[in-house]
Amino acid sequence: MNKVYSIVLFAFLVFNIGTISGQSSEVRDLVEKMFNDVQNKDFESLLEITHPKVFEIVPKEQMLTLIKNMFEGNDEFSIELPENKPEYFISELFQGKENNLEYAFVNYDMSIKMTFNNQEFDEETKKMMKPMMKAQGMEIEFLSKNAMQVLMKDRLVIILKEEATKNKWVMVNYDADSPLFYQVISSDLLETAKEYKQNLMLETKKSEENSN
Repeated sequence: MNKVYSIVLFAFLVFNIGTISGQSSEVRDLVEKMFNDVQNKDFESLLEITHPKVFEIVPKEQMLTLIKNMFEGNDEFSIELPENKPEYFISELFQGKENNLEYAFVNYDMSIKMTFNNQEFDEETKKMMKPMMKAQGMEIEFLSKNAMQVLMKDRLVIILKEEATKNKWVMVNYDADSPLFYQVISSDLLETAKEYKQNLMLETKKSEENSN
């Protein structure tokens, strides 16, 4: 079960018609491109708009191989992405404290189907996995003994440009548990992103409580 949990969690980490308020057309266009690339499984194009500092830590070809192995299917499992882009919200533009930093946040929910080729889930495993996934912001519904629907809630992507990107708009997935994430963005952006994420989770919690 731990292996299955790790696979689902990694899929959620790689991802990272909306309400648009106060952001530039360049940001909006990049967000549309990001979702189109994911939907079309054009991972080469997706990496072209990823923050270049990522590839100082993990070589681009290695990252591409990992992503393709994850989302184009392999001997262990396959992932089915939704046919339509998720609804998303783009925040206002923010100004950083240094390095000509500008950024915005994009948040959305996304549902994917995962099918495991060499794994079946008994009732005990299903019962154990649901709270583990929920703790990571994911809700799972078992469709069969070897397939599940995974709803990834409050996903957050940072769209930014700064001197390190040669003032070109790029993206980076928010992942507070990843050491790589902390090496890519500045401390003031980390603080703002953390607060933004917490507010998202709080609003989701309030909405769930009000619907009960």
